[in-house]
Amino acid sequence: MAQGMKQLILTAGLSLLLLSACAPTPRTFEQTPSRSLDQPTGTQLSRAVEDLGNPHDGRSGVRRIGNGEEALAARLALAQSAERTIDAQYYLLHNDLTGQIFAWSLLEAADRGVRVRLLLDDMDTSGYDAVTAALDSHENIEIRLFNPFWRDQSLIAAGLTDFRRINRRMHNKSMTADNAMSIVGGRNIGDEYFLAKREMNYSDIDLLLAGPVVDEVSKNFDDYWNSRFAVPARAVIGGPSEVSLEAARARLNEIIGDARDTQYADVIRAARQQNFTRATLKLNWVPARMYSDPPTKAAGAEGSEEFLASQLTGYFADAKSKVEIISAYFVPRDSGTKWLRDLEARGVEVSIVTNSLASNDVKPVYAHYAKKRRALLEGGVDLYELRPDADREAQRGINWGESRSGLHAKTFTIDDRYLFVGSFNWDPRSVNINTEMGILIDAPEFTRATSQAFRDVLKTETYAVRLDEDGQITWTAYKPDGTQRVFDEEPTGSSWDHFMADVYAILPIGSQL
Repeated sequence: MAQGMKQLILTAGLSLLLLSACAPTPRTFEQTPSRSLDQPTGTQLSRAVEDLGNPHDGRSGVRRIGNGEEALAARLALAQSAERTIDAQYYLLHNDLTGQIFAWSLLEAADRGVRVRLLLDDMDTSGYDAVTAALDSHENIEIRLFNPFWRDQSLIAAGLTDFRRINRRMHNKSMTADNAMSIVGGRNIGDEYFLAKREMNYSDIDLLLAGPVVDEVSKNFDDYWNSRFAVPARAVIGGPSEVSLEAARARLNEIIGDARDTQYADVIRAARQQNFTRATLKLNWVPARMYSDPPTKAAGAEGSEEFLASQLTGYFADAKSKVEIISAYFVPRDSGTKWLRDLEARGVEVSIVTNSLASNDVKPVYAHYAKKRRALLEGGVDLYELRPDADREAQRGINWGESRSGLHAKTFTIDDRYLFVGSFNWDPRSVNINTEMGILIDAPEFTRATSQAFRDVLKTETYAVRLDEDGQITWTAYKPDGTQRVFDEEPTGSSWDHFMADVYAILPIGSQL
């Protein structure tokens, strides 16, 4: 969840304790339904899926994408290969270099005759409304905004008069080309998700998908696209006025022309050549299933059995030996803490990886996680917190060595058999408020390989958080040479960060995080 949304929620939520909200103005708009195409035959992507070994037995092809540059290369490869359709659904699409590159790739596909449907949560779009309106005017592009902020009122006014609605955001992340291949995972579209930002870059994970599970992703996209919450962009921001389609195309072409001669572009081209050509791309064919919240979650109902969290509960109830959870935003609260301790009590080894104070971009989240840290440790849960200097030694990415590290992945494994990758954080917002999606894989060999990759970086990229013999919380950092340093106080964050975390911890905002 973006920091801006957290701050809006904090401000509006506290204001609502003092003010009575006025009824929002009803809105009407026209929406033309559309659907994904049946998986077409004869396209280069459908032929590629066959060449990659589609067994036609119900299994799906999967490839794990951990590196940010590979993740951008994969999306650009899908856009360039598409011949019929592109369906993309994201919580954030930043107006930065990689966001502009992504928009350019969609426009280029549309110019080739590809139908492009782009569904964006409206959390971060108002800053580039003019370009959105221009692209939306293309005969092959339609853009819809999920649960929009109406432009005739300020964010503060919306927070005070329409908080219950705008508090619920679409956090889903997927991209599908020709209904043949999809990318699903934790990444939004923006520089920090693709190792292109100098200040801070995120560690994240996506899955490249082929086969039957792609149909599930496409059908889920259709459900969101045709829901009453997906408002045509023109109904929110109007038609093109400030920027024409031709001007937007010229500007994007200029940005791409400049970007092509950069070191970052060289790395993206190399990542594509090494991973996403017919000669280099490999898929594992495994049982895979998509899970998602229904779009009606945005209407305000809570605790439904249809929610993603409820759908996944049974897998944890059947866990026998091990549960590993990686969650950028981890807020277990009382019920979650008890649930994790109960897993430990019945012999399931539970490990949690989340952000440290300095690597977390949303301090209220860290504050409310830290409140439960001791109870989790006393219950036997192993905790790991990402170091803000993680992976500087490995120098992955041209910017990685200079930037702070942040964890953005949302994934878990159960018993070295099940692997889930998606948008779902272990916090109240993902459970009850935002819509989420992800892919569950039932494949021991693939899951064990993924789990081992996670364990390999725990020592070099995280603090191991433990209780010492005196019951005090300690943070242990391991150096590449095997030596270690033990801290008896939180080793990251400024004095101001610690002060603000203490303030946030006493505020009654845990249910909104």
